[in-house]
Amino acid sequence: MSASSKIKNPLWYGHLEAGNRSSAVIRDERLDTGSTKTVFLFNLARGEILEYSRDVVEPKLRELNSSEAKTIKKLDAAYAEARRNFKDRRARPLNIPEKGGSARRPVETQDDDEVEEFIDESPVEDVWVESDED
Repeated sequence: MSASSKIKNPLWYGHLEAGNRSSAVIRDERLDTGSTKTVFLFNLARGEILEYSRDVVEPKLRELNSSEAKTIKKLDAAYAEARRNFKDRRARPLNIPEKGGSARRPVETQDDDEVEEFIDESPVEDVWVESDED
């Protein structure tokens, strides 16, 4: 991967040389695995964003050659679909309602009149209660 391609665009287009499992790939710099030892790559042959060991995969990556460059549109379309369906294993589910309602329940408020019913304004006397326990 060339340094210049990383600066201009967060997407890097390349080819993974892996024998029968070789494939055009995209590396999106915006996707972070949370580990310096791994990297996410979109694998066109599998149609998925997969986590690879950086030590294993980086030596097998190369830039697309001129004949493979015509697959960029296909890569972009397939990557867009995979990106929409991508579930990072570190992501936690959010409390998002399905029907567009509020995620929080509204706080119930009471009128002052209702509260006053429970207030006892009679004077409080000191009360001493003896226990039978010894």
